[in-house]
Amino acid sequence: MQFLYVGYYDAERMDALSKEEIDALMSRCDALMNTFNEQVDVLSDWHPGLTTQAFYWQDGVVQKNVEPDRTHGEQIGSLIVFEARDLDHAMELASLHPTTQVAEGESYGWRAEVRPLSAIS
Repeated sequence: MQFLYVGYYDAERMDALSKEEIDALMSRCDALMNTFNEQVDVLSDWHPGLTTQAFYWQDGVVQKNVEPDRTHGEQIGSLIVFEARDLDHAMELASLHPTTQVAEGESYGWRAEVRPLSAIS
């Protein structure tokens, strides 16, 4: 089965870090990502940027917002499609990701969710 891993972070807290602090934090993730990629059958991996365009209905008209949505504080940091036997196995594999392995991540609002994917034919 295929699953979608969605990793989140708190943009305000991460934005408060210097480039050096971010580089040091990400370097602690490197070995963990190597382990993750060795043990998980990753089909696709994306790290979306902050530039977004959103659209929604308002007063009967489609509105467009071209600014990053910081109103929720939380941003998507990682989108990964991977294979697993079932949801329990997917959660076990997803727990190898640095989101749950780097203790400092808690300070920056790191969290993740896993969703099963269904093919639409």
